[in-house]
Amino acid sequence: MSDIVKVVRLYAKEAPVGVLDGRMVGLLAQPEQYAEWAVSPEGGGFRLTVKGTEETVVAEGVERAPVAVRPDDSPASVWRLQRVTEEGVRTVAGLDELRDGFYVIDQNGFALGRDLFEDRSQLPKRVFVRTDDRDPQWRIEVLA
Repeated sequence: MSDIVKVVRLYAKEAPVGVLDGRMVGLLAQPEQYAEWAVSPEGGGFRLTVKGTEETVVAEGVERAPVAVRPDDSPASVWRLQRVTEEGVRTVAGLDELRDGFYVIDQNGFALGRDLFEDRSQLPKRVFVRTDDRDPQWRIEVLA
């Protein structure tokens, strides 16, 4: 395993996350579209890139909006990971601290997450920056 990247699977509200039409989505019934993500340290945070591509998770502003996934090396694609445990929430400082578990993913205090209220279909569920979800926890599964 490389010291400069970890490969993970991301889950938003327990739905594996992938990319659809350039946007990050939770996939309830489309296993062929689940993505593996390369997590790499960058500028005091982490960049989340679709494994094998240059497509990274990007906030396209500070307003509530669907999260883009596209090539980007600006600060808009750098995210803070905060591990949630019984003892509280602690910011992850390095890849060596990244383990299977629950996290908050944010940028400048604006959390990523799915909608608080969604339709009940099996359609993909959009992920938003500045989510309205009051508890936007992610599950991260470290693969390599």
